Amino acid sequence: MARWIKLETWAHTQYGDDAPDPRTLRRWAREGHLYPPAEQHGKCWYVSPDAKYLAHNSGSSSILDRMRATYGTAPA
Repeated sequence: MARWIKLETWAHTQYGDDAPDPRTLRRWAREGHLYPPAEQHGKCWYVSPDAKYLAHNSGSSSILDRMRATYGTAPA
């Protein structure tokens, strides 16, 4: 299993110098915008190095619907 990394480190690897503000990153983690979900240990948030940002659709609120929108549906 891959080691978890700090949320700010993940953002820097994903976005480089254009990484969102740390407050935005923490909001994404709290609101479930990251998959696999971030974990909070004390005051720090940690994510898997291969985590992805999931944008929420206004008409779709379940995590399953968001994952299907991002990754597609499984073959039948």
